[in-house]
Amino acid sequence: MIKPGLKIGIVLSIILVLPSLFFSTYEIGNLSQNEAVIDSVYSSQMESILFSINQYADDVMSAWAHQLDRGGLEIEQVLEKNYSIDALAVIDSSQFLLYPKEKIGKDSIQTLKNYLKRSSLKNATKIKTLQRYLNTGYQKIEAINSDFKGKSLFVFARKLDSTSWQTVFIFLNTDKFILENFGPKIQIIAQNRFFISVFNADREVFSNVRHDEPEKNIRQKKDIWLFPGYQLGIQMKGNTIEDLVRKRTRTNIILLIVMDIILLLGAWFVYKSIRQQLRLTQLKSDFISNVSHEIRTPLALINMYSETLEMGRINSEAKKHEYYKVINTEANRLSRMVNKILNFNRIESGRREYHFVITNLNEEVEVILENYKQHLDQNGFEIVFSVKDSIPDILMDREAFSEAIINLMDNAMKYSAKLKRIEIVTESNAAYTCVKVRDFGIGIAAKEQHLIYDKFFRVSTGDLAHKVKGSGIGLSIVKHIMDAHQGKIDLHSESGKGSCFSLCFPNRKK
Repeated sequence: MIKPGLKIGIVLSIILVLPSLFFSTYEIGNLSQNEAVIDSVYSSQMESILFSINQYADDVMSAWAHQLDRGGLEIEQVLEKNYSIDALAVIDSSQFLLYPKEKIGKDSIQTLKNYLKRSSLKNATKIKTLQRYLNTGYQKIEAINSDFKGKSLFVFARKLDSTSWQTVFIFLNTDKFILENFGPKIQIIAQNRFFISVFNADREVFSNVRHDEPEKNIRQKKDIWLFPGYQLGIQMKGNTIEDLVRKRTRTNIILLIVMDIILLLGAWFVYKSIRQQLRLTQLKSDFISNVSHEIRTPLALINMYSETLEMGRINSEAKKHEYYKVINTEANRLSRMVNKILNFNRIESGRREYHFVITNLNEEVEVILENYKQHLDQNGFEIVFSVKDSIPDILMDREAFSEAIINLMDNAMKYSAKLKRIEIVTESNAAYTCVKVRDFGIGIAAKEQHLIYDKFFRVSTGDLAHKVKGSGIGLSIVKHIMDAHQGKIDLHSESGKGSCFSLCFPNRKK
């Protein structure tokens, strides 16, 4: 069977929260779809621009290859016109020519020679393929791996006659090549619609606008085919479709989240309030039932014994005295219950008044135990009172303090099964003077300890707790009394090992 509180929570979730959550999920899904479409558009633009730039770079170097295929004189002209070429090497079976020699030291020449010879062997298959292309009339230039930072290495075949071949290597300063050749092409492509930049890692090598342009925030990047490690980035100028869609969707989602939070808080508050009211109604019902039972018992005993005495059925004076004693005991018990309910009512309505006087805690406890001794003896309880000497006098309402101690002892008697023993200890420190009431009963489970001061709440763990009747207002009254004294109440309890309540009153300031 579903509890009423849980049923209300489910209904509130269905009516208030779930529709909003479903719509929020739908909007978040749309955001992902919109961004996917935008990313696809940007990717298509990127691929198109990247292809155009790479094709242009390939055309530039193919033109170099055609010029260099005509003769040695063209080498000097190509080097002079293209400052991005750091070095050019021509290798065949009989010679190794390196240009421009005047810019390269002897050590560097030898290093390059050794490196290019290794590259020739390493890329022999690629070079033979380039030679076959050239035999068919197709001059092709290929990029190969370079071990030199910031340098790109390209190779193509050069035919001297029907049987003689040369291999030409071109060393490029990549940054210079991009500035020299990509720059004009990018400016033409970008016009005034795009931010386009070339990056090497996080370093911007070239851009068609200033690097500190406030609108510039390039996120879409693609690798440049000819130059590993270099990327081309693109962004539309002004408010892009991406920005507009993202801004609108983000605003909608923020509003939805705020609305969801408000609805959740509202639903939680309503659910908690209703649950509290249901719980309070149940506790009040239990309270009326328990109080009715507790009042009925002493009334029945008083009625029975008084009728017996009235009818003159008891002739023995000793027996009459015993009956009078029972009537008096039950009347006092009934009086305490009524007073407890009346005090609770005054507390609830804010009409409880306290009269504080300077009092010695030890003396007050002794008076209470003397007055309560008969009731304790009748129920077979042993009281152990340990006094701390020389405790300071405190301000307290003596009647309220007596009520608090008696409430704690009543609970100790109700919830003690086998070991009928109550220990009362007084102690003091620099800030507080305390009295502790300890029993050896069923104890209080940790999960219920934070609820014991709530009105009408009763411990429900254990068989004895179900058998014992009570109003559930005793500890609530004790807590109110301690609050009125600006003191504190502490509990140390374990299930099956008993409970120890400490009532601590603040020491008077000297």
